[in-house]
Amino acid sequence: MKQITLFLSILFCFFSVNAQTNLSGTYGYSLKPGVNVNNNEKDPVGPSGTLVLQKMEANKYRFWLDVNIGAPSYNLGETDGTLVFVNDTASHDNTFEGAANSCILHFKITGTTITISSDGNASDCGFGNNVSANGNYKKLKTQPVINNAWLKKEYPEAAMIVITNDKSEVFQDEGLLRSYTPKQYFSRGESMPAIVQSETAIYTEYFTPSGKFIAGWIKKSAAKISKTQ
Repeated sequence: MKQITLFLSILFCFFSVNAQTNLSGTYGYSLKPGVNVNNNEKDPVGPSGTLVLQKMEANKYRFWLDVNIGAPSYNLGETDGTLVFVNDTASHDNTFEGAANSCILHFKITGTTITISSDGNASDCGFGNNVSANGNYKKLKTQPVINNAWLKKEYPEAAMIVITNDKSEVFQDEGLLRSYTPKQYFSRGESMPAIVQSETAIYTEYFTPSGKFIAGWIKKSAAKISKTQ
C-alpha cells in the first residue's frame, strides 16, 4: 500500500508540474537557402519560421505564427489564434475561407521544441504558394521582448483606444456573455489596439503593468478611439 501511495504521489507531482509549465516565449527555425536560388541574388535567405506563444490562463495560449519560404520567392504564411494544450499537444483549425479542404495545424511539445504538422496545402491554409507551417520550432536562446509595443507592431492597421470607464470587464466572446474566471478588467486610461470591432464590442490585447497578458472583448461604450498608428 505504501508503494502504491508513493507512486500516486509522484505521478500527481509530475502532472502538477507539467500542467503549470509556462510555454510563453518565442520559438523558431532558420534553414540554409535551397538549391534553386538565383545566383545573382546577394546574401539569399533560406526558409524560416517564428512562433510566439503567450499564456492566457491555465493551458490556454494565444499564438502568432509567421513562415517564410525563403529565396527565391520569399512567399509568406501568417496566422494567429488560440491553443489549448492537453498534456503536450494542441490543434488549431486554420482552414482558409473558401478552401477546398481543411487545414488543421497540430502542435506537439518535446522539451523546448514545438513541432508543427499540418493537414492541407498552402491554399487551404491561406498561405503563399508552397508555404507550409511544418517544422521544428526551437525556443530561442535570446528571447525578444513581447509587450504592448510588440502588439502595436503586430497590428499596424489597428486604431488605438483608451479605456474611459473606471473598470471595463473583459469577456471571452463578442456577445459579452462569457466572463473569465476570475473576472478580468481594464482600467481607465489604459491604451491598446482595437484589433477587431463590431457595432457593440471591441476585441483587444494588452499587457498590464504587472506583465499579465489579457485578450478579449470589451463594450465599445467603455472606450474611445485615441489615434490611428
